[in-house]
Amino acid sequence: MMGIPFRKFICASNQNHVLTDFIKTGHYDLRDRKLAQTFSPSIDILKSSNLERHLYWMANKDGQLMETLYNQLESQRHFQIEKILVEKLQRDFLADWCSEEDCLATINATYNTSGYILDPHTAVAKVVADRMQDKTCPVIISSTAHYSKFAPAIMRALRIQEINQTLSSQLYLLGSYNALPPPHEALLERTKQQEKMDYRVCAADVDVLKSEVEKIIQSQFINKSLE
Repeated sequence: MMGIPFRKFICASNQNHVLTDFIKTGHYDLRDRKLAQTFSPSIDILKSSNLERHLYWMANKDGQLMETLYNQLESQRHFQIEKILVEKLQRDFLADWCSEEDCLATINATYNTSGYILDPHTAVAKVVADRMQDKTCPVIISSTAHYSKFAPAIMRALRIQEINQTLSSQLYLLGSYNALPPPHEALLERTKQQEKMDYRVCAADVDVLKSEVEKIIQSQFINKSLE
């Protein structure tokens, strides 16, 4: 719609590959599907809000159809779009997914060949992009996170043994690798601050949590502003 000549968009999923399955079949099916925790948590999804918006535009702003499909998803945990919409979807999108093992292996291989550390989400994208690359068109990977946010997974991928440390120690260790991109200084500074902060584990009760938040606001914001 912006006029940029993309040939296709590639949807890369981890083992929670409900979107990959939907793009390939037109069937959005949550039955017998459980959310798995992966190294790429931002794409650990079952219900995609972005998909509803995209289907709305693809179906010529048919809000009634969206209501019908998503009511069916709520009540029956699946829906199937008609063939003409599947074809429109597949004109724009390719899709595949990446296993946890391939994600870690790609982080390791990319670092060893280029000195660049991929975050796990970008690694998922690279695995799928490499699989889809047919040498007839450049492929652009959109990377949205810094590897420092996922230090335990990165250390596992790079086969670094000293994992049982504080998060700031892990970040300093990764920083010593002189990798690209450079260390995330703001995250490191914030992590050091958090390790000095007092905290209390609350009961899983809304009233208790509200009371605790009110105490924090009172002590850290209101009282300080009055000083």
